[in-house]
Amino acid sequence: MIQTKFSKLAEVFARLEKTASSLAMIDILADFFPKISPEEAKISAYLLRGELTPPYEGLEIGLADKMVIRAIALAQNSTNEKIESLFNKAGDLGLVVEILKIGDKKKGLPAGRQGLIIKEVFEKLIEIANFGGAGSQEKKVNYLADLISKVSGEEARYIVRTILGTLRLGVGEMTFLYGLAKAFSGNLPSQDLPTGQAGLWQASKKNKAVLEYAFNVISDLGEVAYAVSKNGFGKIGDIEPKVGVPIRMMLSSRIEELKEVHNHIPGEVLVEDKYDGERIQAHILNKRRPTRTIRGQTQTDTDNTNVVLFSRRQENVTHQYPDVIGALKKSFKGKEAIVEGEVVPFDEKTGKQVPFQILMSRRRKHKIEEYIKKIPVKYFLFDLLYLDGHNFLGKSLEQRKTALKNSLAKSKIIEFAEGAVTDDLAEIKKRFEDSIKMGNEGIMIKDYSGIYQAGSRGWLWIKFKKDYQKEIVDTFDLAVVGALYGAGRRAKTYGSLLAAAYNPKKNKYYSFTKIGTGFTDETLAQLPKILDKYKLKEKSKLLETGMNMDVWFEPKIVLEISGAEITVSPTHTVAEDKIKTGLPAGRQGGLALRFPRFLRWRKDKSAEEATTVQEIYDIYKPRQ
Repeated sequence: MIQTKFSKLAEVFARLEKTASSLAMIDILADFFPKISPEEAKISAYLLRGELTPPYEGLEIGLADKMVIRAIALAQNSTNEKIESLFNKAGDLGLVVEILKIGDKKKGLPAGRQGLIIKEVFEKLIEIANFGGAGSQEKKVNYLADLISKVSGEEARYIVRTILGTLRLGVGEMTFLYGLAKAFSGNLPSQDLPTGQAGLWQASKKNKAVLEYAFNVISDLGEVAYAVSKNGFGKIGDIEPKVGVPIRMMLSSRIEELKEVHNHIPGEVLVEDKYDGERIQAHILNKRRPTRTIRGQTQTDTDNTNVVLFSRRQENVTHQYPDVIGALKKSFKGKEAIVEGEVVPFDEKTGKQVPFQILMSRRRKHKIEEYIKKIPVKYFLFDLLYLDGHNFLGKSLEQRKTALKNSLAKSKIIEFAEGAVTDDLAEIKKRFEDSIKMGNEGIMIKDYSGIYQAGSRGWLWIKFKKDYQKEIVDTFDLAVVGALYGAGRRAKTYGSLLAAAYNPKKNKYYSFTKIGTGFTDETLAQLPKILDKYKLKEKSKLLETGMNMDVWFEPKIVLEISGAEITVSPTHTVAEDKIKTGLPAGRQGGLALRFPRFLRWRKDKSAEEATTVQEIYDIYKPRQ
């Protein structure tokens, strides 16, 4: 049985840290994964992303800088003051511990290295994360100190960064899947593998699509890595949805004018209201459904129904919506299901929707019952992905809708998304106008015969929002990548933020605009608290920009902004390889958004779900 030293994985981390090239990252991953066991592949998939489990499990180590400083001091027989002083100079506790260990080696002191294998380090990290209750922080510090004492400087660097959530290797999900595909495409039988390096890439691209499907269904890079390492590509395509494991949500494309609809969907479409709420995927499981007779009537006991709610980022948000859970338990008629819908806040007195930002007050651990009364909601169901042992992902929207309405009943909280089936543009326009009058964002236009493309953005779903009817170009969800310090009333915070779009093919972020308006005084005051945990010493290796900023951030936080016009800029970089800049010869430029205005934080989106470079270019191109 293969047992790989953790030092080998640390070497991979070091190589990845030194490159910003996605192709180089893919090659590094492809070289490493065939050499390790399936179990190690699973562990490495998590650790490469700075995680211990898939995100939906939400396992966090729970140690801040001060506790890690104590652990390093204990491991190195030093003092907290010395470690803190070194940290203030280096700005990275991972580098601090590595420097100390290298110093020990130069002095001839024993490094304490025992050559731990990947599994041993991982199990120790899991153990540290799982400590809870009285005295748990002390146990975490002692266990981490023990682990640090047993590894080399380079290994300690990456262990500490993993603990603190500052690993930042830049391996995107799609980059990882490409690396995994290339790693095992070379193991295909010769008759299945085209010749030459180009042939290997061709096979890798095909197999990456297989891995991407599996990842979109089970949201777990570790399980995907384990499966392909153990069984190859043959069984990956057979992966099925599982109740309790989030499916990555299908995404929509956008159009500028309604007349474009039939360019993308030639047949009948379902036109639905687009609600301004939080998209939630509900997993419903009846472990057993005992019946009982009361006053001569047989009733089904719904108390044994388990319901788990996931956000679009695969975060478990079950505790935030006990009212929705209770309603689903009463509404559901089957054994198990995975459904999707939008949770929308309402004013009970007026019966009208209230702004999305108010719903974010529900994101709390305490006083949930109080906020249920303050912020009542409705759950508008619009899709069904799995029902009673049957996978509905490959079924038409018409079939999914029928099954959805047959398996759940409407109630005060549970509603079905309003919609109509048509191929008439005039009716689509009327549905749009009616939706706006109801206080919705706009409409969703869906291919009525289309399948559910988990995790993918295509033309089976199209969104059309009210912003398109104004002079404002659109709204954009962008990653915050930098900031300038403020002045005057903004002196103690940031005055403006640099925001970037994402290119998933290149695993890169490209600056699009600098935002300084739309912030309330309260939001401005919170900026350092929201952003500083992602502060970098220098510009992210994944970011392309011509801007100079006071502070750089790891792309983690997403905001939504509006703007007036997309223009060509000498300093921003969106689609710089596709446009004629109109700038003097030899000067490169990209697309930029003029007069941007902050609208809200998108806590439900990851940076990799930000508006893409291609989306922005598609909006800009028809205007030229």
